[in-house]
Amino acid sequence: MADATTSTYPEAPLGRPEGRYSTGQIAAHWTVVFLILFQYATGDAMSAAYRQGVAQGVLPPDGILVVHGLIGSSILAAMLWRLALRFRYGAPPPPETLSRPLQIVSRAVHYAFYVALIGMPLFGMAALWLKIGILGTLHALTAYVVVGLAVAHVAGALYHVWKRDGTIGRITRGQSMP
Repeated sequence: MADATTSTYPEAPLGRPEGRYSTGQIAAHWTVVFLILFQYATGDAMSAAYRQGVAQGVLPPDGILVVHGLIGSSILAAMLWRLALRFRYGAPPPPETLSRPLQIVSRAVHYAFYVALIGMPLFGMAALWLKIGILGTLHALTAYVVVGLAVAHVAGALYHVWKRDGTIGRITRGQSMP
């Protein structure tokens, strides 16, 4: 019987199992994915409530405002958690078969996600608190950036599925690269 204090994964220098993401990184990734999907489902109603509030000079505590704001705040918290975990544990290296240009694109998409998904809730909060329309516009425009990044990210994931290089297993099942 294995000792309960030992890991079944060899540890990387910073505590992340070698060749894979930490459990916290995986949990944060999927938490953000599901929160974003929820936000897009409520985004149109939120925009309508915001426009109505701006037209009236006050933003009423409408249910959709509260829900959208709470989920947006949760995305911000989860992204800050992801960022802290990324600084602490790093990320596993890309597959050796991935070309240098694709590695650069992949890294750029991931970093852009951090910027957009931290900036977007901040723009939304500032728009709500300060009642400055341009901040609401920036918040809405960032939604399009996130959609573009998500399309690029899913395309990259499908590429890895097609290549069968083991990359997807690192974030879905916590597996190391083969």
